[in-house]
Amino acid sequence: MPVRVLIIDDDPAFRAAIASVLTGRGYEIAGEADSVADARMAISQLRPDAVLMDVNLPDGNGLSFAADLPPTNPVPRVLLTSSDAKAAPHRLIERAGAAGFIPKTELIATDLTPYLG
Repeated sequence: MPVRVLIIDDDPAFRAAIASVLTGRGYEIAGEADSVADARMAISQLRPDAVLMDVNLPDGNGLSFAADLPPTNPVPRVLLTSSDAKAAPHRLIERAGAAGFIPKTELIATDLTPYLG
């Protein structure tokens, strides 16, 4: 059974591109969201196994969101990303409970299995 991933990013072109990459790697796209508010609703409705989330969103921060995920069972793994390679220092990633951080420029070349499952 493929890992179901929710993509959270405010750039529709990025969401489409990374969805194609993830699908090509055997992941199932559970859905997409473009804001923290939409992400909260999508997680409770779609119950994804994992979340790929931009650190900087129009209505919030991916680090804060990861630290305060809506209660679901099981809680999805969160992989943070950003076009800014320094957007999420390691200590903040750990504190937020995220599986990790990968800059957007490195997502395609990185094995995402340790982060998304």
